Amino acid sequence: MSLPELIGSSLILGIRGCTMNEETTREDVETLRAVHCKGVILFDHDIAGNHHRNVISPEQLVRFIADLRHELGEDLIVAIDQEGGHVDRLRASRGFMRTVSAAELATWTPGDLHEYASRQARQLRALGIDLNLAPCVDLAVEPDSPIIAGKGRSFGPDHDSVLRCASAFIEAHREQGVACCVKHFPGHGSSLIDTHNGVCDITRTHTREELRVFESLIASHGDSIAIMPGHMIHRDVDERLPASLSMAHLRGVLRQNMGFGGVIISDSLDMRAIRDHFGEGEGAFLALSAGCDLIIDGFNAPGYREPGGVQRIVNAISGAIGQGRFPDAERALLASRARVDRLLGRETTR
Repeated sequence: MSLPELIGSSLILGIRGCTMNEETTREDVETLRAVHCKGVILFDHDIAGNHHRNVISPEQLVRFIADLRHELGEDLIVAIDQEGGHVDRLRASRGFMRTVSAAELATWTPGDLHEYASRQARQLRALGIDLNLAPCVDLAVEPDSPIIAGKGRSFGPDHDSVLRCASAFIEAHREQGVACCVKHFPGHGSSLIDTHNGVCDITRTHTREELRVFESLIASHGDSIAIMPGHMIHRDVDERLPASLSMAHLRGVLRQNMGFGGVIISDSLDMRAIRDHFGEGEGAFLALSAGCDLIIDGFNAPGYREPGGVQRIVNAISGAIGQGRFPDAERALLASRARVDRLLGRETTR
């Protein structure tokens, strides 16, 4: 694969519209094709336009995903955040299966939880989705967290409960051929800040138990899971950069110390914690060079954004590589592609 193709294969990007009949969808597809993008992330709501986005009904979504793969390649990665409860892109009101929150799932028996997760995973597979950006494995350390415990996204405040529930969720998905990405490394549950809105510093609040959940999941599931670093700063590890952009966190703690050999996927880089402080292009380059195998930009965050963001991201990555800021980039990106293919059960393309 050429360097532009390798860069494109590292991108998971948002796309407007719900069908290929829409002009904005066709424009976005052409943009993604031009940069060799091999991943899309689906949403149910377009923030800028305050209307449906990507998801209307099961029948529509099956057709839309099939059309996207026809246009962008059968190896297109189709990702979604389908945790259940508050983070529910496939809503029962639109004809999909009913979901419940992680907090509620934690009260169920292991058998009932596994059966529920299996049904949800079968639905994803039938729709054509192969990557679920779930479960959230943050501990509910701070009960007033506006983004984790406050929204019922945590399985609980203790390591054992979260590990038990997350493992059942992951195993059920793998049995149905859907990969899971656990989040948000190194742990977002102790913070009162939502990284959608700004920088989150967890230096004084983060606990050892939050990190131990990821250690246990790696020990149990190896590289059959992906891990999503969040946009949180822990100054004892990296004084300046959030985990999602930090070599110290990703290559140091996650790869070297914890021995994780699987796929690392950034949280969406359009969140204000990244865009306001690093910019879209530099943020994308830093995430990739720090050790992310896949980088997400959903292009669906609040606030105005200049057109042409996809090309600016690709140009920034290419330019930084050309300047020598990412030594041995081609080898690193090939290794990333191989890890992604293993996660999704695909044959590596060279």
